[in-house]
Amino acid sequence: MSEIRYDLISGKMVVIATERSKRPHDFNITHGEKKNNNNCPFCPGNEEMTPPTLVEIKDEKGNWLVRGFENKFAAVNRDLKSFEVPSLYKAEYGYGVAEVIVESPEHDVTFGSLSLGQMQKVFMAIIERYKKIAQDDKIKYIQVFKNFGARGGASLEHGHWQIIAVSFVPDVVEKEVTGTQEYIKKQGKCPYCEIIKYEKEEGKRIIGENENFIVIAPYASQYPYESWIIPKEHQERFEELKEENIENLTEILKHLIEKYEREFNFPPYNIVIHTLPISDIRNYHWHIEIAPRLTVAAGFELGTGVYINPVPPELTASVLKID
Repeated sequence: MSEIRYDLISGKMVVIATERSKRPHDFNITHGEKKNNNNCPFCPGNEEMTPPTLVEIKDEKGNWLVRGFENKFAAVNRDLKSFEVPSLYKAEYGYGVAEVIVESPEHDVTFGSLSLGQMQKVFMAIIERYKKIAQDDKIKYIQVFKNFGARGGASLEHGHWQIIAVSFVPDVVEKEVTGTQEYIKKQGKCPYCEIIKYEKEEGKRIIGENENFIVIAPYASQYPYESWIIPKEHQERFEELKEENIENLTEILKHLIEKYEREFNFPPYNIVIHTLPISDIRNYHWHIEIAPRLTVAAGFELGTGVYINPVPPELTASVLKID
């Protein structure tokens, strides 16, 4: 059962998802240690432990390299049910789609250790499912993300991505899209394109770049060692990535994740794709945000929503610099 509940005072949305409490956990990680994977639902041979396959990319021998399926412990689902809402409050059923994309058949490999070809297959599978899910008229926004490490929100060690599609546009996304429109209205230019131009001229917060993408430490970084990957060309939708652009994206993403893994000894982190809501015709510039979980939000952050970042982005750029 999934409910979207609204705070009476602020209107803030919260998803109450009882199934999530049943998720398995397998974290006791020593990197390089080979594990007994008999109980891992994401390992080859254990496919019956997960829902049926929705997307699969195989090798020439017929073995899967990337596999996707519904999340067994979904935060949202399509099974519409009625429920009682107290008269004082507002709530609705948590309609949506939740899926998992397993990024490799190997249990112990980290994302930074994947080959470029394997990374490309992961994104091809994600985009295939994204486009399929987007055909549901009730879906308004599709969030693609990767959690790594227990503090990063992952419940299983075996590397995977998640896709959660919801029937509303989340506040953070709406604020970004609206802010983009306001900047364009005042300045006549896309703010993300302006950021790229400015950062290239100043040079203090650039981590790396290639033909199609640039990596920066954002000026107002919320997290220590936060980074953004932004397409150099103005592109509104992640799901419209062409194959040649996927190659460029995975090339720079691999270097960046390898850097995180080396510098911080496989830190917990989140990779989040920000893209335009489904059927939205407003102007936007999709990008990827990566947030290592090296600090814990405390009282000030929770009370004000304003984060304290002890690491200036200029230092982040020098530490994470991709040659």
